[in-house]
Amino acid sequence: MKKTKRALGFLTLLASAGCADTYYDPYYYDTAYYDPYYGAYDAAWSYAWVDPVYGYWYYSLPVQSRSIDRGQLQNPVDVNTAAAQLAANASSTFTPTGCATATSSGATVNYALNNCRAPIGLDQLSGNVQLVLSDNQGQLAIAATSTDLSINGAPYNLSMQIVGSPPEAGQRKVTITSTSFSPERFDTRSSESTVTWVEGSGCFTLNGQSRSTRNNFSATTTVSGYQRCDNQCPSAGTVTAVTTEGTFSTSFDGSNTINVSTPSDDTRTYTIDC
Repeated sequence: MKKTKRALGFLTLLASAGCADTYYDPYYYDTAYYDPYYGAYDAAWSYAWVDPVYGYWYYSLPVQSRSIDRGQLQNPVDVNTAAAQLAANASSTFTPTGCATATSSGATVNYALNNCRAPIGLDQLSGNVQLVLSDNQGQLAIAATSTDLSINGAPYNLSMQIVGSPPEAGQRKVTITSTSFSPERFDTRSSESTVTWVEGSGCFTLNGQSRSTRNNFSATTTVSGYQRCDNQCPSAGTVTAVTTEGTFSTSFDGSNTINVSTPSDDTRTYTIDC
């Protein structure tokens, strides 16, 4: 992704230099290109933290039932035990062996990462990540932040909140509120998304909406039906970025290229890192 990122702005300017083409600031292309990356990063972090121990949190913890809305019974999460379990799983969640160290203290987990990989599509992870766990009406909630973190060689600000849903057979679901992004590309970004997957599948589906800014530009981006599996390119999904210049859009089909369509019906083709 790093090489692609550095080349993207230049390619956009070059492609827009022709007399017959309408010039659009590279930021508008970036919203359609990068926002799915950042949404997928949020989804992948959630998968890495939740999937391996999801059943453990909800089925095995020694907790007492309590009443919640609509007369249902829900078990409060033992956040200290869940944090300890996350720290213990670090060596299998992040590879290669020895690239990650993790410690827990109460409901807090601290990771130190050194060129790690995690499913699905999280590569070259280096830096520090902290999780703070809490009980949200019987559902596990995670607040994640980072210090000096980089992903694929690019600096990355991780700041997100994850709330789990009760398990339904093998189906997993979390909702995410995030302000995560790479400062090399955006000045600000905020998003809300829903991520679902089948336990242990190594695949997820993402739906969400975000808002981002850079300099005096802004966009609202919607990602619908984005599907990705470990070690594969995104197999489905669409992206629409609504800007003051009109709508920029793209879709995914399992290949390592995407076509970003502009409001003037021009199309730019870019390679994605997968």
